[in-house]
Amino acid sequence: MSITPSIPILRGSRGSDLRVTGAELILRRARQEHRIPFAAVALVHAERRAVEVRLTAPAGTAPTVYRIENVSEAAARAFARAVSAVLPPAAEGAAAVDGSTLVTTHDAERASETPREAFGRRVKRFAWGSVLAVVVMSVVVSVVVHPVMMIFVWIFGAVAFPFAGAAVLLTPSVVERWRLPRHGITVIADYAHSAAEPSLYLYGDLDGNTRTYYDTSGSLRIEISFDPSDPGTVVRADGRGRWWQTILLLVTAGIALIALIGFLATPFMEV
Repeated sequence: MSITPSIPILRGSRGSDLRVTGAELILRRARQEHRIPFAAVALVHAERRAVEVRLTAPAGTAPTVYRIENVSEAAARAFARAVSAVLPPAAEGAAAVDGSTLVTTHDAERASETPREAFGRRVKRFAWGSVLAVVVMSVVVSVVVHPVMMIFVWIFGAVAFPFAGAAVLLTPSVVERWRLPRHGITVIADYAHSAAEPSLYLYGDLDGNTRTYYDTSGSLRIEISFDPSDPGTVVRADGRGRWWQTILLLVTAGIALIALIGFLATPFMEV
């Protein structure tokens, strides 16, 4: 029976984590991954929100210690208890080996970024960039024109940047709704008749894989168009919904443009 599900994964500071895989501990840090077999471990000790992994060492030499900090205190205690329970007992009379020689270390593989993580990263960058632009413009206006004009900087900035961000996010969806029916692959999607997901449709891509699409039309069969290079990007082949999204994009972009012009023109206004 595998012991891995009963042992928690410890997530520490700076993206580090410590976990059990098979008969070894894996300590991942920002740039390195240490694989520590159970045979190299002498003691696993939890101390509040930190866990130490002490390796075996010959008599008279200091043992190598790996440490992960800022983890859950409850998880740290559970992890130490669980790992200590499955460590192999030391052989009687055998000299302790240097556990560090059993550890393998290599560059950590960076996990691929999910679409949600990429989206969150772009939103954060845009938000911080917007705040920085407002701060810089406020300083410029207060020096060049008058401090009271910073009010207009904040007003225009509060409108321009959120609407500009919304326009940027809407643009790919609107473009795909117009592009794919003409330049994508059009196929039939069949209603899945799923009680749990009443808006679920199924279609096949060029490789024969079954993919999902959600639509609230209620039709038994609908025509959809997908991108051959990314079959998960799907739109209605009849263009349903693209006009209102296009109008929404144009209105959003227009408001952003007007507010941005006012934001950039603030240093040239007179009190």
